[in-house]
Amino acid sequence: MSLSSRMDQLRRVTLGLLVALALFLLWSADAFFGESGFTGPPFLLTVSHGTPFRTVVKALARRGVITKPETVILWGDLLGLSRAIREGDYEISGEDRPVKILWNLVAGQRYYRKLTVPEGFTVSQVAARMARLGIGTVDQDLALMSDANFLQQLHVPSTSLEGYLFPNTYYFSRGTSPREVLSMMVSRFWHVMTPTWQSQSAVQGLTLPQAVTLASIVQKEAGTSGDMPLVAGVFLNRLRSGMKLQSDPTVLYVLPGHHHLTASDLKIDSPYNTYLHEGLPPTPIANPGAQALHAVLFAEKVPYYYFVSAGPGSPSIFSRTLADHDRAISRIMKDKRRAARETGQ
Repeated sequence: MSLSSRMDQLRRVTLGLLVALALFLLWSADAFFGESGFTGPPFLLTVSHGTPFRTVVKALARRGVITKPETVILWGDLLGLSRAIREGDYEISGEDRPVKILWNLVAGQRYYRKLTVPEGFTVSQVAARMARLGIGTVDQDLALMSDANFLQQLHVPSTSLEGYLFPNTYYFSRGTSPREVLSMMVSRFWHVMTPTWQSQSAVQGLTLPQAVTLASIVQKEAGTSGDMPLVAGVFLNRLRSGMKLQSDPTVLYVLPGHHHLTASDLKIDSPYNTYLHEGLPPTPIANPGAQALHAVLFAEKVPYYYFVSAGPGSPSIFSRTLADHDRAISRIMKDKRRAARETGQ
């Protein structure tokens, strides 16, 4: 190693030690740098490449985050912090003490945006959440979700990403493109959908797209996660016996804004109307989670062909025959009328 290389390495090590010492001193002397006077909602601080340390401190002082800016600047210059802050976006909260904010600036603890996709969300709902975070517009995101070339790149065997945007919480930095965010969700889907899981679709007599479609229906139909294996078993029995699925959520999928079906809704001539058409709808109707996918792929045989929900969050009642199913419905309706009388509604 040449003398100049050894000197450069020594300077880097020395700078690193000084930064570490500075952070230690700052942390130890937290009270010396004052309490944060910032009480507003969290805001985003953007530090561009080459932004002077003094400029960053002054910006924080104007917002009341730092109450002793000259002291912070002095120690920052003396201890090398002014050369150590990193560019990026940082979320500044009134709950953070000034020394914690400085620590993040030096350590590069950048702000990451958070996108939560609940189980059962549709592509339209995902697009709306993405747009609220500034990740494209709703129209742009929906167009990308059905772009044939993009679907091919992601190995999605469908006409849209419906069913393949895995429900989860995702973190990403500002400037991440819609394409990158959607790729992240689909990548998570394929991570969960292991080759072992994929092979199970054939065991159930389904293609993988059919299994994902059925899982999306199970996700929407099951009153509780514990119901999912039985609900999956009911629908598999119906598919195998040639019965119509008669699933309300499949019809609601083509009726945006509707929460309950009417008699006329059940007559809509759509391939998603499983009251009129046998078999599965042409695509998933939502994005199922791991439990719904597992319930379909690893479903065991059940003796039931019918089920009815006893209410949100309540276990469903499963029946072998139509007569038993009708009695279950009558019992639930009777319980609801009694509860309404007792509450005066």
